[in-house]
Amino acid sequence: MALFLWQFAFTPRAWERQMGQHISPFEHLGDKVAGQYGGKVHQCWYAFGEYDITAVVEMPDNESMAAYVLALNSSGYLAAGKTTVLMSMEEGESALNRAGKAMDLR
Repeated sequence: MALFLWQFAFTPRAWERQMGQHISPFEHLGDKVAGQYGGKVHQCWYAFGEYDITAVVEMPDNESMAAYVLALNSSGYLAAGKTTVLMSMEEGESALNRAGKAMDLR
């Protein structure tokens, strides 16, 4: 399973629908939709700045994450977004070792 950092901004209409509710619709809907692609939303936070929500999402692969983001984008409630693939420290170290061997640095 792969982890992703997903940041997105709501449209004004989405903000309006959330007002007065006790839970973010994304927290429930986001995890429910993620499950349809074999994934899970581990955690999400409201944020200041360019993006309104920052979430850590686990998906089986990149294609599943892309389908998930596209499905939620089609709701019309998201104005902008950014997806970052997260690698474990072990994966990063392995990539560094592979790159070093390819560049004949060892």
